[in-house]
Amino acid sequence: MGTKEEKKEPTPLKNNVKPYGKVLLTLKNQLLPEEKLANTPSQNDGLSMDAETDLRIHGCEQIQTAGILLKLPQVAMATGQVLLQRFYYSKSLVRHPVEHTAMACVCLASKIEEAPRRVRDVVNVFTHIRQVNSGNPIHPVVLDENYIHLKNMVIKAERRVLKELGFCVHIKHPHKIIVMYLQVLGFQNNQKLMQYSWNYMNDSLRTDVFVRYQPETVACACIYLTSRKLKIPLPKSPHWYTIFGASEPEIRDICIRILKLYNRPKSNIEDLEQQVEKLCEKYKSNLRAKTKGASGAVSPNNNSQEHQKTSAHNAWGGFISRSGSHMPPPVNDKRSRSRSETRSPDRRHHKKSSKKHRSRTRSPKNHKKDRKRKSYSRSRSNTPHKQRKTRDRKRSRSHSNEREGKNDRYIDRYEDKYDRERKYKDDRDGKHKEDRERYDERKERNSKKYERDEKYREREDNYKEREEKYGTREERYSAKAEKRSKKAKHRDRSESRSKDKRRRS
Repeated sequence: MGTKEEKKEPTPLKNNVKPYGKVLLTLKNQLLPEEKLANTPSQNDGLSMDAETDLRIHGCEQIQTAGILLKLPQVAMATGQVLLQRFYYSKSLVRHPVEHTAMACVCLASKIEEAPRRVRDVVNVFTHIRQVNSGNPIHPVVLDENYIHLKNMVIKAERRVLKELGFCVHIKHPHKIIVMYLQVLGFQNNQKLMQYSWNYMNDSLRTDVFVRYQPETVACACIYLTSRKLKIPLPKSPHWYTIFGASEPEIRDICIRILKLYNRPKSNIEDLEQQVEKLCEKYKSNLRAKTKGASGAVSPNNNSQEHQKTSAHNAWGGFISRSGSHMPPPVNDKRSRSRSETRSPDRRHHKKSSKKHRSRTRSPKNHKKDRKRKSYSRSRSNTPHKQRKTRDRKRSRSHSNEREGKNDRYIDRYEDKYDRERKYKDDRDGKHKEDRERYDERKERNSKKYERDEKYREREDNYKEREEKYGTREERYSAKAEKRSKKAKHRDRSESRSKDKRRRS
């Protein structure tokens, strides 16, 4: 009993085991502190702040345009843009392209808002947008290896977004909040005020205000900005937005960020992509150099230090490791996993012999004899015998040999399967051949029949032409009869005249 209890105790973690943590992102924890907002992963990789902002705006615009072409609801487009903004506070724009992430956010947002779209449709729409923006001739997407690779990249990007956000993808939008606040203020009939504030809110999705402030504060800022533009007075004593839990500095900051969006010059996407490619190549070269250095000097003492260097914190808390930080486990661990050292070889042999014994025995008497024989074979004697050699051979058999044996079995099974398929195929081909011959015979008969029909038609046509020229048989017979009757009358007259002449003479 003591040995069993000892086995149940948990084994201590080794140095090369990788510590994982949770991404703590909830509806209460969706806003980021100033520390995380200041130093983004993209800026740490060498991308400038303006370039990062331009790429974020470009990604959000692509999501909006793709959503319109895919006929998605506005809420789905807004969800996709907020997911993109959140994701790039945990991952770098240098390592993860904007276009792939934008496609992934569209797919994910369409599923969240219950208006799912296929990955193929999303890829088609994004390629169309790219062709139109670059001024290239519009061509349909060819379903080749490049398309399959792009589709796999989009699926991987979608999983990465889910992982980085801790599968907390529920987003509270201020669409309904704006309508509710205007009803409270008594401006529910003012369509212009409502439409303008709605437009400002949709444009604010291209900025990072939804990562900095609550949706209620954003709704108040949009109404405040619209009222200042349309010169509509709102209550000031006390200020109307204090009722909804917003402060003046927050509203002013949101308004400034939205207005900066309109004054921002249009960026050249090709130049931005070139910058990102250069930084990506630089990052890859540095990573290769690090991996080469780490592979040269890896010891059990410095494993944890290297792991801390190569790993990264998620923006919402939690320890998320970057790709490439996995160290391959030593060879001894693999063997220990496949075959545990605690098991004794005698015990293993005992199990195998018992299986053989069950399959061969047919009577209880033989059963007892075999058990005696088995006890004799288990005796530990120094004298060598044949059974011991066979046992040693069984022990020396490696895991790979067992796999090969299994593979041989599977190969034999599949060969039988392929033989059956070949027979089936031959039978099917024979049937097809017979059907083809029958079809050809029928075709020949039908062709002969059609030839006869054509001959008959030609004859009929000739008859019709003759009838048109000379008339029908009845008409011909009637004409001939008339001629005969006329001739007969003429003969009768001539004969009567000749008789009269004779009489007179």
